Order: sequence, then C-alpha cells, then structure tokens
Amino acid sequence: MIDPPVALALAPARDVIVLDLWEGAPPAVPGVRLLPVEPHRWWLIDGAASVDTLAVQIGDRGALTPIGGGLTRATLTGPGWRELLTISGFFDVENPDFGPGMIAATTIHHVPVWIAPFAEDACEVFLPNSYAPTLADLWSRYAAEKGGSS
Repeated sequence: MIDPPVALALAPARDVIVLDLWEGAPPAVPGVRLLPVEPHRWWLIDGAASVDTLAVQIGDRGALTPIGGGLTRATLTGPGWRELLTISGFFDVENPDFGPGMIAATTIHHVPVWIAPFAEDACEVFLPNSYAPTLADLWSRYAAEKGGSS
C-alpha cells in the first residue's frame, strides 16, 4: 500500500539545459539546480533565463544545450514516491543516500527516465513527452489500487 497518498502533476520541462564542461567546475548560478548526470555533464533545472550568463562564464570550456522541449516533468509528492517508481521499473527505493541534489537514470516500461529528488518526500521524473500519458496512467491506476491517490 502506498501510504500516505502520492500526488502527481505533469508539466512541460522546457527549462532543462545540459551543460557539458571539458575542464573546470561548473559555475554556481543562483536559483538554478545543477544536477550531475555524467562525469563532465550537468543538467540545469530552471536555468533557461541564465543561458546567456552561463555561456559567458563557461566560454570555450564547454557547451549549453536545451533539451527540455522533448521532455515532460512529472512531479511526485508524498512519502510513497519511491515505492511508486518501482512499478514497471528498476529503482533502488531503499538507498538512503539518494536524495535532493542527485539524479538517477533508469527505465520504466523500457523508456528512459531521470529521477531527481528535491525534498525527502518529493521528486521530479523527467521523461519523453510521448510517454507521459502512459506513465501517468500507470502511476494513477497503481496508486488508486493500493490506497493512494494521484
């Protein structure tokens, strides 16, 4: 049983930008979440307004690429979000080290997703736009069957 309920909200993820940096550390930008995705790659969440400033700061040390146009942001809130993500996917729900400031790539129904907690009881799941209705339906049905809500 998913208890207490998990709320689900879907929205476009237009504000996701990839920062590839060939040398040095990424600059800190107020109001922008910077999530390490690969050794020299970060996702900037809510960073669209900072692209020009970032481009100047990184110069020829890297590149910025907007990727959010093809993604949907599913926000899951409630302590049961970890369990909900195990439905038709592989995710280590018990790892206490996976929390705010981190991102994990995995698959659900053979589709790549990226899970980014932003609080102990909430996360964002970034997924392809074409898959959003299917995944929302899957989560909603499971939560309803197990006693939660969506």
